[in-house]
Amino acid sequence: MRKKSRPGRATVLAGAALAAAVAASTSLAGAAAPTERNGKLAYTAVVSALQLYAQSPGSAATRLLVSDSVDFEPVASPDGARIAFVSGRDGNDEIYVADASGRNARRLAAHPAYDYDPAWSPDGTTLAFVSGRSGNSDLYVVGADGRGLTRLTNTGDDEENPQWSPDGTKLAFWSEGDDDAEIYVMNADGTGTSALTSNFDEDVFPAWSPDGSRIAFASDRGQGDVEIFVMNADGSGVVQLTATSGSIDDWWPSWSPDGTRIAFVSDRGRDDDIFTMGSDGRGVVNLTDNEEIEDRNPNWARDGRILFTSGRAANLGIEAANPNGSARVLLVRSPASERTPDWSPDGAKVAYAVDEPNGSRIFVTSPGKRARRLTNDERFDDDYPAWSPDGRRIAFVREDEFGTEFLFTMNTDGKDLRFVLEASDVCCPDWSPDGRLIAVTVDGDVVVVKPNGRGRRLVSGSGSGPSWSPDGRWIAFDSDRDDDDDWDIFVVPSQGGPAKQLTDNDVDDEWADWSPDGMLIAFSRGRLSSLEGSIYLMRPDGTRVRRVPLQAPSAMPSWQPLP
Repeated sequence: MRKKSRPGRATVLAGAALAAAVAASTSLAGAAAPTERNGKLAYTAVVSALQLYAQSPGSAATRLLVSDSVDFEPVASPDGARIAFVSGRDGNDEIYVADASGRNARRLAAHPAYDYDPAWSPDGTTLAFVSGRSGNSDLYVVGADGRGLTRLTNTGDDEENPQWSPDGTKLAFWSEGDDDAEIYVMNADGTGTSALTSNFDEDVFPAWSPDGSRIAFASDRGQGDVEIFVMNADGSGVVQLTATSGSIDDWWPSWSPDGTRIAFVSDRGRDDDIFTMGSDGRGVVNLTDNEEIEDRNPNWARDGRILFTSGRAANLGIEAANPNGSARVLLVRSPASERTPDWSPDGAKVAYAVDEPNGSRIFVTSPGKRARRLTNDERFDDDYPAWSPDGRRIAFVREDEFGTEFLFTMNTDGKDLRFVLEASDVCCPDWSPDGRLIAVTVDGDVVVVKPNGRGRRLVSGSGSGPSWSPDGRWIAFDSDRDDDDDWDIFVVPSQGGPAKQLTDNDVDDEWADWSPDGMLIAFSRGRLSSLEGSIYLMRPDGTRVRRVPLQAPSAMPSWQPLP
């Protein structure tokens, strides 16, 4: 039922700003700005997100901080008494320091720009970090008391992930220049920079061994996926430690205090987990092993615990905001997770799916009013509600215990269920503007079908998440058909024909939704499973791409029609 694809490679390697490469065509050109027909954007948002955890090998994980903010990249101080981490609790990503228990958090070097990648000096007096306050990502240091802010790099390139040598005299980091990333080392005062790697591949995430003789790092050298390597501190003697098959990435290494093992992140399961292995690459163990939960950013503390970031406490809710990001309001939030919102044709109600202990159910609510459950059959999971244009029916996807999926329609009170079709994979229905057809994903293709199940017709192969244009002439959808592991937005004539690609990125663009006036397309960029999603807008020809400035990770936009 749910579209499944792995995080984009740029997210794995860089976590950098998302690019906005657009297609150059005017055959579908629309106006530049929304009109009075477009209301708010409803969307799925992470309302309780990334949190910090610690876990010793062989024991259960414990949560370090309890908050509704996005907290990530925990790093233990050398004496174990404090942790540094990144948090968006005050509106943008900043470096914080707290007690080892997670209490008494205070912000360091506050600035409107983003700060991240904190790293303690071996004596615990200083933190190196990355900041965008100069216009691009540069390396800075600041005292653990927040004093003495000093900029170390000023090259015009982006420097990332500073790591102190064990003796505190040097910093290793990686930098992206000339279309690839290399690992560098410099003196702790920012002088004497020299390259440790030099090739046409991506070498990232350096980590010093406790004795300072070696540096572990991640690289895609010589292959399509990312693996863990180790080299001497002078860049010589490169040895590959992990060798996975297929599109599997291993990255973010962190040495154990005694230097015998290395923790790292891998998506060799279905999702990102924290693994450990011997310093020779043998004895790989999955430490966190959580299905459908992202665990990242391991840091091996001196007391033997591994600190990491996890989405296991994440909770999804339904929010709404104007297309410029203003007037953001929370529509639905409960102990469960809500997703896939769809506005009613009059813009007064929202249908959505809720994950409950006994399965996924469809609800409907009006802003500020009590939600009403429409489905409650414990034999099935229900998702992807879509209102008919006359507001009388809701199409939705139902999955049974054997994984078979169905498209149904029902009245808006949950009664009069009518079967439409059955397939191995059904997703994301959307009614045509005249209500005569439903566009839906069936076994990986975009098809249209009458509400009575007849007249099924292929519109475009290899696609998902269809959305009709208001005039009924076009269908927007997302697809990974270009074989680059990432999803992009396409449009195709609703009668069928060649599809036009609108976006082309190293990240996932999904969940296209046409504005009521037909002049804009909203879509998601990045994935909520990685807690990195954002809502973007563009013209129907793929131009004028711009991000909706929302504070929380968000996805699955739905335009509100206005009367």
